[in-house]
Amino acid sequence: MYWPYANAHRLSAAPGGAERGALQLAPSREGVLWLALTRTSLQVWSTRPCEFLAAVERTEHSLGEYGENVWAEWRHDTGAIAVRTARNMLLFYDLVGEGGYAYGAEQGTVPSPAAFHATFRAMTGEHFRPPHNVAVGAGVRIRLVFRHALTVEPGIASVTAYEAYLLLATKSPAAVQLVAWPGIEAASYPTLVLSEMDWIESDAPLTHAVYSRAMAMFVWIAGDYAYVAGSDGEGWIGSAFWSPEKGRAMPVTAAVNARFSLVALGDVDGHVTLFEFQTPDERPTEVLTLDVPTALHATDAYLATGPVASLAWTSDGHALLASYEKGWALWSTFGTLLFHSFRDDWDSSTRAFRDSFMFGIRSAFFGPGNTEAFVAAHDEEGEALAYAIPFVKSSSTAQMMPEEAAHALLQSDDSVFVYRGHELQDDSVLAPENDAWRHVSLPPAYLAAHWPIRYATLSSDARFVAVAGRRGLAHFSCQSGRWKTFVNPAQELSFSVRGGLVWFQHVLIAACDYDGEIQLRLYSRDADLANANLLDLIKLPSPVVLMSLFDTSLLVYTADNTLYHYLITPTAEHIRLRLCGSISFEGIVGEPARVRAMSWILPPSQQAMGDPAQDLTYASLLFLIDAKLVLLRPSRGEDGDVNLAYDLQILHEQTEAYWTNLQSRGPLHNSLWSYDGGSMSVWPDVLALALGETLAPSAVLPLDTYPICILLARGVVFGAEGTATIRKTLDTASFRQRSKTTPFLHALLRVYLMKQQLDEALDIAAPYRALTYFGHSLELLVHDLLEEEADARPPLAPSARRLPLILQFLDYFENALRVVVNVARKTEATRWPTLFDAAGRPQTLLRHCLDEGDCDTARLYLLIVHELEDSETSIALTAAVLDALERQQKWDALRELLSFLRSLDEDGAMLHASLRAAHTHLAPDSVLVTETRDAPPPPPKRALVAAPRRPTSRPERVEAHESSAVNPAVHTLHEAARHASLTLSPVALPVRHANGRIVMAPGASPRP
Repeated sequence: MYWPYANAHRLSAAPGGAERGALQLAPSREGVLWLALTRTSLQVWSTRPCEFLAAVERTEHSLGEYGENVWAEWRHDTGAIAVRTARNMLLFYDLVGEGGYAYGAEQGTVPSPAAFHATFRAMTGEHFRPPHNVAVGAGVRIRLVFRHALTVEPGIASVTAYEAYLLLATKSPAAVQLVAWPGIEAASYPTLVLSEMDWIESDAPLTHAVYSRAMAMFVWIAGDYAYVAGSDGEGWIGSAFWSPEKGRAMPVTAAVNARFSLVALGDVDGHVTLFEFQTPDERPTEVLTLDVPTALHATDAYLATGPVASLAWTSDGHALLASYEKGWALWSTFGTLLFHSFRDDWDSSTRAFRDSFMFGIRSAFFGPGNTEAFVAAHDEEGEALAYAIPFVKSSSTAQMMPEEAAHALLQSDDSVFVYRGHELQDDSVLAPENDAWRHVSLPPAYLAAHWPIRYATLSSDARFVAVAGRRGLAHFSCQSGRWKTFVNPAQELSFSVRGGLVWFQHVLIAACDYDGEIQLRLYSRDADLANANLLDLIKLPSPVVLMSLFDTSLLVYTADNTLYHYLITPTAEHIRLRLCGSISFEGIVGEPARVRAMSWILPPSQQAMGDPAQDLTYASLLFLIDAKLVLLRPSRGEDGDVNLAYDLQILHEQTEAYWTNLQSRGPLHNSLWSYDGGSMSVWPDVLALALGETLAPSAVLPLDTYPICILLARGVVFGAEGTATIRKTLDTASFRQRSKTTPFLHALLRVYLMKQQLDEALDIAAPYRALTYFGHSLELLVHDLLEEEADARPPLAPSARRLPLILQFLDYFENALRVVVNVARKTEATRWPTLFDAAGRPQTLLRHCLDEGDCDTARLYLLIVHELEDSETSIALTAAVLDALERQQKWDALRELLSFLRSLDEDGAMLHASLRAAHTHLAPDSVLVTETRDAPPPPPKRALVAAPRRPTSRPERVEAHESSAVNPAVHTLHEAARHASLTLSPVALPVRHANGRIVMAPGASPRP
């Protein structure tokens, strides 16, 4: 998942004379270059290194004749740009490479190239070049050459690049036409009037169109309607999926997520609606609506977003950047709000705030690797042409490892972050202020040559990290803190990782493409990275889609729809891969490239006594295909033989990620967890799925943060949310990722208890009893249900209440009485009758505490007893607690209790009554024995003299007629007595004599 990170970079070509605020930003197909369009200029930039390459500043004559710039589109080969103007003109510019580089040292300016590179280290991605030997690219010296101007007399409604054509939509009549780029020979197509298409609902012109090359389809917006459309070779086919019939607002922009087959549609009311589609002639299905106030459960005025300005998906489809007129927000695929810029404290921030994109974005796109977003602020008068916002993302966006539920790895543009939660204590895991991440900078030389990083993976023990960019790979040891890259650069350049990286102990397994030959390579962390040190090399007939490791079994899924099972077999000198079998899923999985993750489930008998080479024939398989979590169970004949046929069943839809815990032991070790953008579905026993006993999740847990990993042994879900820090002393916003842990035990237990499955709930809770915050989880369990049942209107019938069952569940744990009183103290007193009707009378629970010797918990019950029981009972129980506290010498607790009793009324009647009641139980020398008579009169005061007595500098001798060590408990009680205005017995007060005057021992004070 994605979160903004660090600080945004301002991009400007000034003092070149161009306007600073861009109207539009658009990347080329390869992402190497991007254009910035202002009202009077066209600029071309490279994404990495981010530098200005060329520009055209239009003259006053050109602006008067053709009109100001409105929109721009790239040609599919990055060789030309078309600009739409306000006066219905299309201006075509060619990008011409001039050879050499735009920025570099000229001859004679440095002693030698070697000295230059030794002084100035290459930046991240500085050697990034476009594929296929494109003549123009990052850092290459280019210029923009005006080629052609085309007048469109019917008026231009919109223009969109479509392979070798431009899809030109006209206003009058409302029609569409394919116009070939100048200089490209292409077939001509007639103009088609929209009203003549039977699937078009209105005669409004086509004002916005988006083309998805991966899906070979368009999204059209015309008036109040939105359509999906495609070409059948002769004309256009499509269907409408948005209309004003249901009171919907007018759509203004759209974006296609090909990875998840989604269309995001933004409207003038600030809503973004997601639709799922299959083909252009099928009507898309509405999935959900993204709305900032709804996601925050608030209606404050500062959350008014304004109309949606633009939408941009990451290339992997895991995040959507929604740009609004008054701010921006980042959403996960199915609706988790990861970040938003809407705040109520902008007025108190610095007046010199320069990150104007925080107040609204006009246009945006993600760069290569999705670790940067380039945005144009809505305010054209800002101080920058555009901004580059850095992002940090989860490594699971490229390679999901469901079996590594307890580990997390994030990556930024030039670093990775390793989660160290397994090193923290239980209490520290829940503390949000603790820094649980280890920052590891990637090797600069590797980044300069092979940025962006495509894969990053972490070993199961969190000791090793491996990354792979466009070429080669590198790995890191968290113990030694050292990176290893290829000794021979030629070997590094000879292959690229395709299909992922996995660690088996200290051995890295990489799926590689070596000049078209698909290989599985095994590298040892202990040896140098070189071809001569390969532990094993396996050739495959088809590209690898993904890999998964389970114990000593390696599963490899390839693009020809085949699953291979390899057994990792260590030898004396090497570690080998032994092929155990393969299965084709032709006819079961439609598109292998859409499989995002996989796992397998082995029957217990096969795990314990079966031949590992036969595991694949007995295993049930989990596939995450797009957003569907699918279970494939092998069907068996009557004789028990495997027919190599599978029953396909969908477990969960709209799945963003899932986790399993099938290899390790501990709590919920056979569980399956699936996140859908708003809640976590849980199957505690995944083996039941393989047996066909149940398919529905046993529990659905709501989450208010995006989960990164699941710490099953700690009973928490570890997540993160993006935040921005604004300071008056700074003129920028600082982004960071804030960690957040969510306990899940109470929610999981509640699901079972609501179903009256007490035994199952006890089995789940048993492994967590040793956690320091186990009692807190039980408190959450009782508190949530208490609020619902106590506030239910109309009141629930006794048979419908589940609170008694939950309190019965608490009785199996030694801290049950403490949990009940803590819940009572943390909720409103109006709910106490509901709680104690189910738990029992407070005086009974208090006496149970005293019988068990838990006077601390008994002391906490006194507040409830004072409110719900009669005065006589309250006094008697208070006296019993006072006696128990003194016997156990809990002086601090005793002091707090005395202060509490004194605060119950103005004259201290409850305090004195409780002490008198306790008198019969206390020992004669108890510090709590009070005087029943009035306090003795104070000693007579000396006569006043006219002149004040002056202090002498000579210390006076003090004779102590009675010397005794002061008991610390007495000090504590004196402090309590002072706050409670209580006179304690002289037996408990050591008296000292100084200068003939009677004084009290330190901490004591006489009664007024």
